Amino acid sequence: MCTGISCCTGRAASAWTKRSFASLFTVPFGGCCMAWSRKLRAFALFSAVVLTAAGYFVSSGLEPVWWLVWVAPLPLLLVAPVVRGWEALGAAWIARSAAMLVFWQYWRGIMLPLWLSVAMVALAGACFALAVMAYRSFAVKGYAWLAALAFPVVSVAEEYLLSLWQGTFGNTGYTQLKNLPVLQLAAISGLWGIGFAVTLFGAVVAAVVHAAPRQRARLGIAFAAFYVCVFSFGELRLHKTPDALHSVVVGLVESHAGADMFPRDARSMMDLLQRYAGQAQVLADRGAQIVVLPEMTGLVVDPGMTNGLLKDQLLSPAADGVFEEAARRAHVQILLGVEHATERGSFNEGRLYSAAGTIETVYRKHHLVPVLEGRTSPGDGISVLSQPAGEIGIEICRDMDYPELARRYGHRQVGLILAPAWDQGVDALWHGHMSLMRAVEDGFTLVRDAKVGFLTASDDRGRILAEESAVGGNALHTMLVSVPVRHDATVYQAWGDWFAWVDLAGVMVLGWVGLREWGIGNRE
Repeated sequence: MCTGISCCTGRAASAWTKRSFASLFTVPFGGCCMAWSRKLRAFALFSAVVLTAAGYFVSSGLEPVWWLVWVAPLPLLLVAPVVRGWEALGAAWIARSAAMLVFWQYWRGIMLPLWLSVAMVALAGACFALAVMAYRSFAVKGYAWLAALAFPVVSVAEEYLLSLWQGTFGNTGYTQLKNLPVLQLAAISGLWGIGFAVTLFGAVVAAVVHAAPRQRARLGIAFAAFYVCVFSFGELRLHKTPDALHSVVVGLVESHAGADMFPRDARSMMDLLQRYAGQAQVLADRGAQIVVLPEMTGLVVDPGMTNGLLKDQLLSPAADGVFEEAARRAHVQILLGVEHATERGSFNEGRLYSAAGTIETVYRKHHLVPVLEGRTSPGDGISVLSQPAGEIGIEICRDMDYPELARRYGHRQVGLILAPAWDQGVDALWHGHMSLMRAVEDGFTLVRDAKVGFLTASDDRGRILAEESAVGGNALHTMLVSVPVRHDATVYQAWGDWFAWVDLAGVMVLGWVGLREWGIGNRE
């Protein structure tokens, strides 16, 4: 006589499976999942798909609910070992693909190509389905420990490989930005360790439910100890934050109403820049030492480029003149974001003017937004300024989605990153707060000034020091905040994506074990 799972797989199940939770599903219906009526299997799969899709839809959107993503995969992981393989595969793909539609309106709003939006939905579903099948492949053979590990290991490895193509936007780790104790894992393993801890939870619960009684206790105790260590480390790190020897007062200014979004001619551009320059004086009078303006306040062009489509644009030296004078008069540093058209191409720049009225550095954005910045060329350098308070660096908006650039600043012992940005309103909190992960990973304070977003200052633990919305309204938005300038060396800064590489190795090991067991099963 076969058990439910053995009938589904066509092979004899282990003693673990015979006494498992799966039997509670199958025994009342004749002891075999194949004996389930079509309606019953359809109901079980439909319920799992709806619950998992709803869980991911709510927990992984632009306003995620951090605790819900921990349990979102659980319904499908519970059902997967007691239904046919192709049913589990299809259900997992449908559930995760459906949940990814939470981003659809956002993608269309930023003008991502339709084919790319569809591909991202389908790819997310495929990756989740693969992770669920990895769990199932070990669960049906009775390997509770490997089943529990397979789902998070495969999930993290997939997210890492995808990040090499499209950045880390949408990574599971970002759902935990409000879960500060777990967020501290980023200082050791980057966001990959956070993703592992989150996806492990549902897999462990499912494995404990499916496991034989003698294995449940050991499995539960082991992983409970793991989470005790995770939360204890996080709480300790939050309460043992070293005091900063130096701090600076930073002022932030933002205006995006109407024509201010991106001025189309020289007169409008000059008017906006002069208003920004005036606010720099106001903030300096209130104590600001650095004033940060948003990304791409407008377009400036080099002399000799004022022909054709660029004939009505503001000259770059004219913009420099405004802020050199403003910085000198207010005796304050000013960071201005502009698009700069040159004979060698167009660049998204951050220009820092010194309190003496000179340009200290020009930083060029590395990671450009597809379509929206199609006419812009990427930069390749970093800007580090040695100040009396400490080392200060510059990044621009989407650069903060990529861990490797922040690590370069970490290696230079940078204690404060200034980040002009441009969000889309609807993603103001989500995309704006993604940058907090970089601050925790590489041990620096972050000040981010986002057009159509938030003015935000955070410390190297991911705590918000000050924040003000700049979404909506017609007035200039300003914020003044004193921030620490202190670099805290981290394991992640030194070792980089080591945890992701461990997961990739884990996938290969799991694959080898799976193939070996499959071969043994076939010979038997």
